[in-house]
Amino acid sequence: MENIEVINKDWLASMASTKKEFLTKLFAVFLRDEPARVIKIREAFEAGQMDELKYLAHSLKGAAATMGADRVREACLRLEYSARDGDKELSKKNLHVLEDEMKLVYDFMSEFIQ
Repeated sequence: MENIEVINKDWLASMASTKKEFLTKLFAVFLRDEPARVIKIREAFEAGQMDELKYLAHSLKGAAATMGADRVREACLRLEYSARDGDKELSKKNLHVLEDEMKLVYDFMSEFIQ
């Protein structure tokens, strides 16, 4: 997973070349909305709500894929599967990876839109 960019460079190049204003708005909405979803993911984990955790990870996976955030998408997929399997220990590890990857995305997007 380490060799994949925070935001897929090919996706970013295709969007930034012709749709930079739109991309800036997309990133701004992501930065506004997604931290709350990550909080809900953590709360679902802490409450042991594995079905809710699976659902939330799945929905964030889609949002991440739309933004070219391949590493976040992969982290969500792993969290979704570990939650589906009821593996709390692996879900905890996957949640930490997801939170770390989201921080990188937040930083990247914040810098991009400035």
